[in-house]
Amino acid sequence: MSENKKPEVKHEKQVPNNVIQLGPTKCLAESCSKKPVKASFCDEHFEWFKAGLITKEGAKAADFEKKHYHFMRSKKVA
Repeated sequence: MSENKKPEVKHEKQVPNNVIQLGPTKCLAESCSKKPVKASFCDEHFEWFKAGLITKEGAKAADFEKKHYHFMRSKKVA
């Protein structure tokens, strides 16, 4: 009897040159280069996002100064 043997095919791992990154590589906040942790923000700017200091695009809110003042006062008390 003859056995059917498949020829061995060796596939070399090829890295395609048209690969794009799936997510952001740095925090979305203006002038921040830290690695994102949650919702494309670093830890500090994620807190700002939750408090409404910055938008989901990373820009400062229209009333940033007022919100930042109250945010910092609440951080002191806590």
